Amino acid sequence: MDVKKESFNYSSPDNAFLLVNISLLGDNFPMDVSLNAYYDQAMQQLKNGKYESVKMVEIDGIAGVEFVESMPEDKSGPRLHQWIGYRKYLGQKQQLNVMTSTKGTNFNKHSDDFTAILYSMKATK
Repeated sequence: MDVKKESFNYSSPDNAFLLVNISLLGDNFPMDVSLNAYYDQAMQQLKNGKYESVKMVEIDGIAGVEFVESMPEDKSGPRLHQWIGYRKYLGQKQQLNVMTSTKGTNFNKHSDDFTAILYSMKATK
């Protein structure tokens, strides 16, 4: 669909999506503190029923938080499988946000694909 220096968007024929965004951060940005805050927030969302799973996952040497949304109330609404991590690249601090999604009724069909996409990701170092 769209490829740029700091983003990548892909859509499958049956409307499953891969969205990757890289956000540049300030030199003083506390990556570890932010990662822990994402994890704590996701764990709260897990307790509230918004997410069905949450875990810290290192992908290609980059620590991040992985979470899977629960089925939306409107099953035709979007459902996400997402990973957020931080890296230093070319002297910059960056947030990597990788999302896979599709409508709720199509999610289980792509669940294994979404996991394989995330876990096979390679990040330039």
